[in-house]
Amino acid sequence: MLPIVKLPCFVENILPRFSLTFNKAQLRHFGEYLTGLMISENKTVTGINSNFLDHTDQSSKNHFLTEADWDEKRVTDERLCMVKEQCEKRRITDGVLVIDDSLAHKSGKHIEGANWFWDHVEHAYTFAHQLVTSQYVTKLFHVPLHYRLYLKEEDVPQGTFQSKIDLAIQLIKDAFTAEIPFSCVTADNWYFCDKIIKYLASISKNWVFASKSNRKICVKGNWMLLREFVKTLTPNDFKQVKITKTNGKELFVWAFAKTVRMSKVGRVKVVISYLNEPFKGDPFFLVTNRKEWSIVKILSTYAQRWPIETFYRDAKQNLGLENCELRLLKGIRRHWDLVFLAYTLLQIESLSGPLSKWIKSNVVTIGGKCRIASAEMLRSFIFWAFQHFNQKNDFDQVFRIAMK
Repeated sequence: MLPIVKLPCFVENILPRFSLTFNKAQLRHFGEYLTGLMISENKTVTGINSNFLDHTDQSSKNHFLTEADWDEKRVTDERLCMVKEQCEKRRITDGVLVIDDSLAHKSGKHIEGANWFWDHVEHAYTFAHQLVTSQYVTKLFHVPLHYRLYLKEEDVPQGTFQSKIDLAIQLIKDAFTAEIPFSCVTADNWYFCDKIIKYLASISKNWVFASKSNRKICVKGNWMLLREFVKTLTPNDFKQVKITKTNGKELFVWAFAKTVRMSKVGRVKVVISYLNEPFKGDPFFLVTNRKEWSIVKILSTYAQRWPIETFYRDAKQNLGLENCELRLLKGIRRHWDLVFLAYTLLQIESLSGPLSKWIKSNVVTIGGKCRIASAEMLRSFIFWAFQHFNQKNDFDQVFRIAMK
């Protein structure tokens, strides 16, 4: 690709926010690395560094990630301030907190914190980091909040192991402590457990979780599994409802709801749904503590879980979440911190910042926004070349400068 001669305007605009976190040299690396995550084809340290005109040796950026003295928490705190500022500006007083996990695949075998995990997509074991993350979803935007690295018991000192459930509770605490405006938490069936539910009750938060079919409920004094309860229903018990997904698309499902007592949970509302028609395919189970909510409200709330899936896809395909080739966990974590910031910046700036024109032109995906940022870099390069030609430089001179 052509050399980058200038940072995108929306990256330049946020640099003053981080002037107390980085010194002058670090701030340059910060801006360049953030830009490279968005527009470089090769999103490794070497690849990003080589994309800039008059770049320094790649070891400088390596040092910036692995050894330089800067506080990752301050970067995260500033990113969350950007999110809360948008909420205040847009008068957003509520949202949904989504918890999920994903694998960041690795090709090297000597990478700190990586191990072999079962990949449910590939149906095979793969060498990766496993991240448990939180996503904040509102009607206008969705952004990642925090992450925790899941380490197997064999990889941590005795007595310090934390399960994914423990990490999920930490993520909810992080969002609560940061005063992110959310009232409900949603997640898939892995995170539906009494430990998380008890914590949510302690901070007065609602929840909607997917459930496995082997959860026990009490119906008319009889305890039975959810999958057994389904067999007592008929097609007439279900009604077709319409829900609107976060991308604006409408989805029709057949659903049934009932308030019951569930083992280890208490009184809850259970929703059983089918995508096509009753008893065609496998039923999908949702459980919530909000017994007064309608079927549509419960299904729509859980549908807001989907943006975390698109975040994982976009962060991997477009922002280099899996591309860090560093071996030390300190550098890898800093790489993830900057990926989270890049995603947040692209989401927020497209609402009201210099990138808001993207919405008007229907460019709403992260990949599309990265391509628009690349187009801005092309414009900057053309202007740079134009200036050099005006200085009486011939074509070969300008080419040598650009390609050195």
